[in-house]
Amino acid sequence: MPTENKRKMKLAEALLLRSDLLKKIEHIQNRIRPVLIVSDDKQPQEDPIKLLAQLRDAIQELETLVIRINKTNNETEIKEEGSLMEALAKRGSIKMLAEKLRNIRYAAQIDNSGDVNLKATIDIKKLQIEMDQTGRDFRNIDSKIQELNWLTDLKD
Repeated sequence: MPTENKRKMKLAEALLLRSDLLKKIEHIQNRIRPVLIVSDDKQPQEDPIKLLAQLRDAIQELETLVIRINKTNNETEIKEEGSLMEALAKRGSIKMLAEKLRNIRYAAQIDNSGDVNLKATIDIKKLQIEMDQTGRDFRNIDSKIQELNWLTDLKD
């Protein structure tokens, strides 16, 4: 296992590294596909056994990194939100609510060129107020999370 995952780094760096590893894994998989089968008189451009070894190493490195990220998220407290893991779950819920409210708002709009006998069954103004508040809540918790990501050392 490469030592990259054991070096001291901030949580935000680890999140970037995780993203890079996911891309690397996808890239290696895409390099393996064309060398799996070749004509009898051809040699593969790359050694599929070496590529598989690289794939296994990258996945193992990702596993180690994800364990450290999750441990950090579970053990790090965020002001007024509990653990970072809880704040991440809350941010995900707020994001989902915001998306659903937008979809409902869009669906409740009455097309002015349509039937004049149609009316919305919900209070669009109240819905918009809730949408605005949800957006503020998301930005607030997201900024706390982002700040903490750059201030927190990744746990071993």
